[in-house]
Amino acid sequence: MAARARRQPAPEPTPVVVPARPEFGAYRLDDLGFCRCRFPTALVKGEHRFCGKPTTIDASNRHGSWCDEHRAIVFTPRPILAARKAGRG
Repeated sequence: MAARARRQPAPEPTPVVVPARPEFGAYRLDDLGFCRCRFPTALVKGEHRFCGKPTTIDASNRHGSWCDEHRAIVFTPRPILAARKAGRG
């Protein structure tokens, strides 16, 4: 009678360690990915930090550079610019 081979238990899976993400407003420029807000928020030890919140691409944000909050700061609609030039704003 042939000896039966014993099944070995499956090895324990190795836990995946995910590095902690910085809080919004604490991202370095090289940490930002596509469609992340590039609005400068701080200067830490001589290095600029950026918002890093997710962004959307649309007519007023063609490159996805700013989150909704910061887009309102950096983008001025054309009618307002025209009114300012005409001295009405």
